Amino acid sequence: MNFFRKISAVLKTYDYRDKIISAFAVALFLLMIVKMTVFPYGLFGFGDTDLYTEGIVSRSGIQNVNPLFVDYNEADREVSSLVFSGLMKYDPENKTVVEDVARVSISEDKKEYTFRIREGIKWHDGRPLIADDVYFTFGEIIKDPAFQNEILKTNFEGVQIDLVDDRTVKFTLEKPNVFFVSNFTVGILPKHVLGNVFAGDLLESDFNRNPIGTGPYKVRDAVESFPDGRTQIVLERNPDYYGERPGIELMRFLAYPTMDALVERVDSVNGVSKVSGRHIPYFDDSDRFDLIPYELPQYVAVFMNMESEALKNRQKIRLALQKAIEKDDLIGDSRDKIRVDTPLMELDQDEWVYQADFDQAQGAMKDSGYSYDSEDVDHEGLRYDSDGNSLELRLIARLYDEGTYQFEETLKVVEFLEQSWRDIGVDIRTDFLPQEEFNNQIMLRSYDLLLVGQILGYNLDTYSYWHSTQAGPRGQNFSNYKSFRVDSLIEAIRSTFDKEEKETRLGELGKILREDVPAVFLYRPVYYYATDGKASGIDMSGLVFSSDRFAKISSWSLVK
Repeated sequence: MNFFRKISAVLKTYDYRDKIISAFAVALFLLMIVKMTVFPYGLFGFGDTDLYTEGIVSRSGIQNVNPLFVDYNEADREVSSLVFSGLMKYDPENKTVVEDVARVSISEDKKEYTFRIREGIKWHDGRPLIADDVYFTFGEIIKDPAFQNEILKTNFEGVQIDLVDDRTVKFTLEKPNVFFVSNFTVGILPKHVLGNVFAGDLLESDFNRNPIGTGPYKVRDAVESFPDGRTQIVLERNPDYYGERPGIELMRFLAYPTMDALVERVDSVNGVSKVSGRHIPYFDDSDRFDLIPYELPQYVAVFMNMESEALKNRQKIRLALQKAIEKDDLIGDSRDKIRVDTPLMELDQDEWVYQADFDQAQGAMKDSGYSYDSEDVDHEGLRYDSDGNSLELRLIARLYDEGTYQFEETLKVVEFLEQSWRDIGVDIRTDFLPQEEFNNQIMLRSYDLLLVGQILGYNLDTYSYWHSTQAGPRGQNFSNYKSFRVDSLIEAIRSTFDKEEKETRLGELGKILREDVPAVFLYRPVYYYATDGKASGIDMSGLVFSSDRFAKISSWSLVK
């Protein structure tokens, strides 16, 4: 009672203006409480029928909705694909890259790519998209040495960029590259908004939480973070979109730190983009959701460091390691994996080198100079060379949060690999490393064996993964693989626009990789899109990234 008497005494001292302000403040506070309890996801005032909500999983959440950084966070890629447009776009139906905000003409020698911006394209703030924006994105940001995306920087390394006029930009290559056009699926940034931002500071810009693009959706409610680790962003249909407009008015993305956290609040979402592993049965058994399976051009592999003392110039050992792995046993009856044998995404199971064979693996180890102790008749121990040294290899793998699907899956795969190689007398020492340390060890190439996945992207170009120039600390040639023949073939494939000639050279490339065994390719993931049926028109075929489902967002509509 004393508390309320004190409040009453204070209010009596207020004049009429003070009371109005206080009443307004109290009402605003109560409104916020209602918003956070009844409408905890920031859509106060909108009916459920106007909205489709997607649940995605991301430990870091939605944080940089900027097309130049989506390589580092899949949640950002999902949202960015609806907010931004590129000079080109990926067409899942035809599995090719097609024109988007510009028309492209390619010179006869295949070195000059000239883009002419289409008329009438507007940024979400109403300003027109012009060639200055294109030049700013590629010529001033991506090519700046301080820009913090090595993948994009590599894609445009050595490329001359010229601003021809207010609607035309020209890109000139040193050599023809059949895959080059796919680099223009990256979204364009507005110079009138970001022109004063230093390229090295772009990753920290507030723009990334409340971006302006030219895509089919624009930001209604900026990125918001919640105490339990969730993040969200709400998009609304862009009335000025130059293409076919979406049928859904509002799209909300809720990012959860784990799939378990998402499942606990699954009633808040209509769709879940990447269901896999032990969560498949949950959605399978649900009366509310249906699952749509889809595959992406990516794989999980063990990369062998060709500069490691234990593996350098030792093809027999690498062959033994490969033939000791029975991939079908590793995959078992899993619904989220498909066996894969080559980095070219071919399934050459008939090739001798890819067939697991314990006896052949043992023979290859013996041929390499490693034998069992003569007293170890059961072959349960390690092999030793003539100097009495065992073969010990260091394997590194990413350490995920305990209890997550990634943690369980990585542990399962590592245990299988360790046992398979122990069975042929190889001692494996595995280090599970937190992400930052894991990435640092990859840059230093400080391992014998590396378990990691690779995503091939729209062009399936092998340059980034197997060319010798990409064996450095910033490259993705994780095997430190260096071959003049392979470099020549990769460069020839890049400059070949003839389909038959390209396929012939790809076959030659595959043969060399089979012989050299720079990696053991294990499997490619299978994912599932869970939908509660609120939206029709969802098509998961032909995707390269899961976000490519939005390439046909104009076909999506809410079921009334």
